[in-house]
Amino acid sequence: MSNQNPVINNAIQANMNAMRDMLEKAAALAQEGCGYMDDGNRNAAIGSIIDLDRLLGDAKALHEASLALHRQ
Repeated sequence: MSNQNPVINNAIQANMNAMRDMLEKAAALAQEGCGYMDDGNRNAAIGSIIDLDRLLGDAKALHEASLALHRQ
């Protein structure tokens, strides 16, 4: 297995950047939800994390793709 293929390295880098951005967004949504709960606003807290399933699923897909590319 070679770590020198620039096409694979660029693809993994792009996946890592996108995954980081998604996880930062997920963390921000969770933080927002915590703030709403601190204020006693459960409906807003749950509403703020509705998108987490998609974000985390997309981040997981990028994670799996990065691992698959690394195995090439």
